[in-house]
Amino acid sequence: MFKKIILVLAMSLLLVVPAFANEAPKTVVQVSGNSQKEVTPDVARINISMTSVNANLEKAKNENTQIVNRVFASLNDQGITNEQIKTNTYQVDPIYNYEKDRLPKLEGYRVTNGLEIRTSIDKVGILVNEVTNAGANEINSIRFETANETESKNEALKDAIADALKKAEIIAATLNKRVARVTLVNESGVSYHPVMMESRLFKAASMDGGVPNIQAGKVTVGANVQVTVELE
Repeated sequence: MFKKIILVLAMSLLLVVPAFANEAPKTVVQVSGNSQKEVTPDVARINISMTSVNANLEKAKNENTQIVNRVFASLNDQGITNEQIKTNTYQVDPIYNYEKDRLPKLEGYRVTNGLEIRTSIDKVGILVNEVTNAGANEINSIRFETANETESKNEALKDAIADALKKAEIIAATLNKRVARVTLVNESGVSYHPVMMESRLFKAASMDGGVPNIQAGKVTVGANVQVTVELE
């Protein structure tokens, strides 16, 4: 009886092996996908500072408050709401006079108030002119970006995957095969680079006086992926 069981199993294996032998080996291909494009920005963030210096601390704070109030009023006149303005710095620093072989002497105080203004691109030059006329001492930077950063990144990721699949299809066609399925996708990175205009560049743009001509440029968005597919 035992010998009969072994014989049956052996015959079963002989029937199964040809089925596996006739199955074509799978071809696995890994391709990379890349995308990079320039997007027109539609939002600007203007960072400004108001600095007041006085020997008396209370006078320095009051002078600074008056300047900030004028800046707010000028922004409101241009249709900028308080929700579009954010205070990112408020700092009080003592000013000392240092002389050799003497203790530092307190000369006064410096009060600095920094604001970030979020606005549409078309108002940047006008707002910069208005806030400086109102008493803003420094335009620290201007950042141009897209209103929906996440959407821009997602579009870049889709383009990168499409690029990878196109490469896989070219490889498959060259081998007289087709892409059967995607087995693995790895995101290698998504980049987003807004346009930053530094203070020195702004000063160069506004040397002629009046409303400065500030060009927004383009936001650069990119993505990289690795895709593994099976061909048949």
